Amino acid sequence: MKLKILLFTLILSLSSGCVVVGAGAASALGGTYYISGEIKASYDVSIQHLYDVSLYFFQKEGIKTMSVTNTTEDADIVGELEDGKSIKIHIYYNKKEQASIGLRIGTLGDEKRSREMLRKIERYI
Repeated sequence: MKLKILLFTLILSLSSGCVVVGAGAASALGGTYYISGEIKASYDVSIQHLYDVSLYFFQKEGIKTMSVTNTTEDADIVGELEDGKSIKIHIYYNKKEQASIGLRIGTLGDEKRSREMLRKIERYI
């Protein structure tokens, strides 16, 4: 199943002109990939845990929280970095005790900074 998802993602990214870059994080299920300006990863934790970790990350990094929404299916946290760029975290439910996160820096995305931010979030998972 993971192979099908990976192949689909690869085909989709190549057709849209984006490059999929895998960076295996120890806790990530299917690795980490960057597509359409957003870094994404899945973890063996509940959506609520990933939400709590993300809010804690904002607090620890001094990121100004602009808006927060949280349901049983997904959550969004939007903030502003010190340089004025936006940061958006979208967390979504996969199945019990498994959730995914998507993180975007700025309007178009910043791959390097997004990867750095995701690595920082992973420290708290």
